[in-house]
Amino acid sequence: MAARRAATIASRQAASGCSRRCSAASPRHADGGTRLRILHVTPTYLPAVRYGGTIHAVHGLAKAQAALGHAVEVYTTNVDGPGVTPTPLGARVDLDGVGVTYFATGLGRRIYRSPAMGVALRRHAADFDILHLHSVYLWPPLAAARIARRHGAPYVLSPHGMLVASLVRAKSALIKSAWIALFERRTIREAAALHLASWREADDLRAFRFDLPPLAVIGHGVDAADLRAEQNITGDVAAAIAGGPFVLAFGRIDWKKNLAALIEAVALTPDLRCVIAGNDEHGRAAELARLCARLGVSARVTIIARQIGEPDRSALYRACACLALVSLNENFGNVALEAMSHGRPVVVSHTAGVAEAVAAERAGVVVTPEAGSIARGLAIIASDVRAAAEMGGRGRAAVERRWNWTAVAAEMVAHYEDVLQQSSMRGVP
Repeated sequence: MAARRAATIASRQAASGCSRRCSAASPRHADGGTRLRILHVTPTYLPAVRYGGTIHAVHGLAKAQAALGHAVEVYTTNVDGPGVTPTPLGARVDLDGVGVTYFATGLGRRIYRSPAMGVALRRHAADFDILHLHSVYLWPPLAAARIARRHGAPYVLSPHGMLVASLVRAKSALIKSAWIALFERRTIREAAALHLASWREADDLRAFRFDLPPLAVIGHGVDAADLRAEQNITGDVAAAIAGGPFVLAFGRIDWKKNLAALIEAVALTPDLRCVIAGNDEHGRAAELARLCARLGVSARVTIIARQIGEPDRSALYRACACLALVSLNENFGNVALEAMSHGRPVVVSHTAGVAEAVAAERAGVVVTPEAGSIARGLAIIASDVRAAAEMGGRGRAAVERRWNWTAVAAEMVAHYEDVLQQSSMRGVP
């Protein structure tokens, strides 16, 4: 893995300093380093946690970059499912050292179209050294890419696992294919670089045969786990924990998460309990409940279909025997790192980007996303408590060493500096 990372992408330039654009315009740290002005553009943001790992990944990165001394801002919408977040509009709000500006959407809410954000981007895009755009198929990163290009501001694009050919074919194929042809190919081609969270995501992207800019494979991070006993957890979570040891599946209840196969694996594994916890936007929890009844495992599978915040989130990680992340495809899989940070082993499908880290660190079991393989992986964890604890310990140590947000943010900033240097050498972003 280290060798592959060394081959990354926009290879690091040994030359000193940042780009002309960066060094000429940005203030400097007391230690002589450059203080970058970074703008993240993302369709949704905290407190809209219903959207899963991407929300936490973007904020974790932005917060850590700000803690390193960079000037970090976020442009986003106030969309939160069918409603909106209780945040002021058009005014900069400080969130963990990050300046966040929320904008209302207009006509085209489904793609998060925000005329007010467009105005702000046109006014201020040139004020930043670099823009980091998150997501595809949606208006905010598209608008930001076009405006950045016009203003001569380089941008990095993070697709967050949305550019996977098999997933495009499986859901909204015609709409997504048309969007790619009309807009996304250009957005990708004109990016200064693409940020991908894993080599798995890079391989998925190459299948499209796009004209690609330099790629940078940099994983996500997690905050240090609070291992103190949790207080004031909600009744449904407390009841699930009280039932005894369990396998945890945490995250959005979505078809991509392959939860039906996990339930089938539970049916193949006597005495195993499972807790499925996460937001259910499309009514799939009812389908899973019917599957449990049909397989006769309703008493062994608990489904908590709602947003899971703190302290419930940490309580579930602390109490579980292991985490199961058996998705059909994940560009990374933040929940696996979160479980590892709590010292829990993980059973992860090889179709998740984080499987590379799990295998390298011997922090769990890598399986295929079929019920039989998942069942065998869960049985390995359940059959040897000591070995499972050792996996958990190795996972926690790996997170503390490599997958903390400070390390990830520093790596991303170094990549930005490479991008700026290359843009400077070309004379255009």
